[in-house]
Amino acid sequence: MMAERLYTLKEAKKLLAATTWTIQQWDRQGKIRCVRTIGGRRRIPESEIKHILGLKEERVIVGYVRVSSSTQKDDLERQKQLILTYAEEKGYGGPNTHGHWLWA
Repeated sequence: MMAERLYTLKEAKKLLAATTWTIQQWDRQGKIRCVRTIGGRRRIPESEIKHILGLKEERVIVGYVRVSSSTQKDDLERQKQLILTYAEEKGYGGPNTHGHWLWA
C-alpha cells in the first residue's frame, strides 16, 4: 500500500487559499489533522486537503469471472452472482446503488 502524500504548509495554503496562521489554528482546533515531522514541522495529508475542499475519492471495484468454454454459461452466471452477493455484503455498491457493474 502506498503512503499518503503529505503537503508542506506552503503547498497546503496555496491549495486551500488559506494563510499559514489559519491552517495552524485549524490544527490547534482539531478542524484539520496534521502530521508532525521529527523537526516539529506540520505536514497536511492529502485526504485532509480533499476533505476541506469537499472532494471525495471515487474507487472502482472490479469483479472478474471467467469460464473456459460456452458450454459453461451456467457456471459463469453462478460466479457472477457470487461476486455480486459478496460485493453487496461488503458495501461495495451494486447494480441498483452507486456502484457501476460492467459485464463483458
